[in-house]
Amino acid sequence: MKKLLLLLIFFTIHGCGKPKTVLICGDHVCVNKAEANQYFEDNLTLEVKIIDNKETTEDNLVEINLSTNSEGKKKINILDKKQTSKKLKKLSVFEIKNKKADLKKRKKVKKKQDKTAKITREAKLKKKNNIVESQVKVVNEKKDLKKNVTTKQVKKIDDICTILKKCNIEEITKYLVEQGTKKKYPNIANREIK
Repeated sequence: MKKLLLLLIFFTIHGCGKPKTVLICGDHVCVNKAEANQYFEDNLTLEVKIIDNKETTEDNLVEINLSTNSEGKKKINILDKKQTSKKLKKLSVFEIKNKKADLKKRKKVKKKQDKTAKITREAKLKKKNNIVESQVKVVNEKKDLKKNVTTKQVKKIDDICTILKKCNIEEITKYLVEQGTKKKYPNIANREIK
């Protein structure tokens, strides 16, 4: 009984396995995930091909019924789409090495661009901070002159990437959620009299 149960569990697990897939970058199979990510960034598309080693020899019932039924003169053609069975180019070892080297170069260039972008963001942030500080000084001087007037300093953020270390979607969502939890709910019961 135990052997039968183990055998049943084995076949159940074996039948639930994920089919083997390959990522396709244009006209060839992607060398690695880095190439697939780069191709996706460039084209915003990525194809997945399922490798099926099993040959199916099922009879198409529609075709059998149409060929045996000769009473009507209707003719129906069934066509397969050829897009899924397009020929893929096999890359040689030399081409694979070139692709990997190209990916490394792109990664280095991207790091340099990120560093320069970070430096320019920091420079813009310093410039904005200097402007805000000068505005605060002006406001403080005006407060001294007019003590009856109250002013609120509103900090306007043009680019959220100037605040964050990494500017990706996960970091932005974390920041916005934190800001949302810090804010108080508005008092909608108070009416502003004009």
